[in-house]
Amino acid sequence: MSNFDSTVRRIARCGERMPEHPKQLVTLSRLAYHIQKRTQDQLNAVMKEHGLTSVSYTALMVLYGSDDETQRASDLGDACSEKPANLTRICNDLEKQGLIKRRFSLEDRRSVEISLTSVGRKRVEQVSPDYWAILHQTYEGITEKELALQETMLRRQLANLEAKSPE
Repeated sequence: MSNFDSTVRRIARCGERMPEHPKQLVTLSRLAYHIQKRTQDQLNAVMKEHGLTSVSYTALMVLYGSDDETQRASDLGDACSEKPANLTRICNDLEKQGLIKRRFSLEDRRSVEISLTSVGRKRVEQVSPDYWAILHQTYEGITEKELALQETMLRRQLANLEAKSPE
């Protein structure tokens, strides 16, 4: 029996009580949440061994994949889907570990630029295989064609939400 079975039973009960209840859509939404939650929990456990969290690893990867391994703080926050206060806390920790450095932008002194250090680059390269192992486990047994279809559907869902998002 899966841990998700009790969720399925509750969704079915809601459908019995409210005939218009979109059972399949609710099930898909809850499945996505459960998968994301379990993945994040596993990633955080592995990242903790390296002095990181999944969010701080994501911040390092955003920098690693950026031009000159540098981002404005606001852009880094957007890329990590983090609010400024949380990004500040994350960057304080990463800076304390010597993984990033911060400086005021030369073009706009109000803007802070965050860069990956050589120590940060080495940490990313050291930790990434552990991160990837969890992703491989998550998608085990799913074909390339199925992965491509899932990516297409998730992109469509994201576009649907972004089209209606108040900003």
